[in-house]
Amino acid sequence: MTTSTPSAPQPDAPRDASTLGGDLVVACSRFARTAAQAIDVDVSVTMWRMLSNLAHTGDLSVTELAAIERTSQPTVSKMVKRLEAQDLVSRRPDPTDRRSSAVSVTDAGRASLARYRASLTTALAPHLAQLDEDDLRTLDRALDLLAHLTTEVADAGPITSESVT
Repeated sequence: MTTSTPSAPQPDAPRDASTLGGDLVVACSRFARTAAQAIDVDVSVTMWRMLSNLAHTGDLSVTELAAIERTSQPTVSKMVKRLEAQDLVSRRPDPTDRRSSAVSVTDAGRASLARYRASLTTALAPHLAQLDEDDLRTLDRALDLLAHLTTEVADAGPITSESVT
């Protein structure tokens, strides 16, 4: 028999699909920042996200990273330099474009990312342990749905201002 604290309050009715997306983005972003603040690390959440994206996608140019991170190339270049100074990423000439370089995660970067994720897991475990089995199943299902939605949205590409009327 599992004992736990009461579940979070449930809304009377599900949120409308037209507003749910924005609420999900805000909640996920806030959760990621709050979870990262629960551990002591010397790399920003933004840099961890960039490192994680590189580990997931493989080598990317600064231009590609800037597009994924939705930020400017100069900002990404500075972040890559910081990560490179910590031996978390490396750069090599891009074989398809000699003016560009490919950024990749180093072995040290992968190990550091694994430690970061393990620290997050450790920090969140006591909070998740307070949830009942139904809530844990709901979060597990939500994780699958978020992964599916992430792929779907990424594959659809950006929505232009002309398509939002």
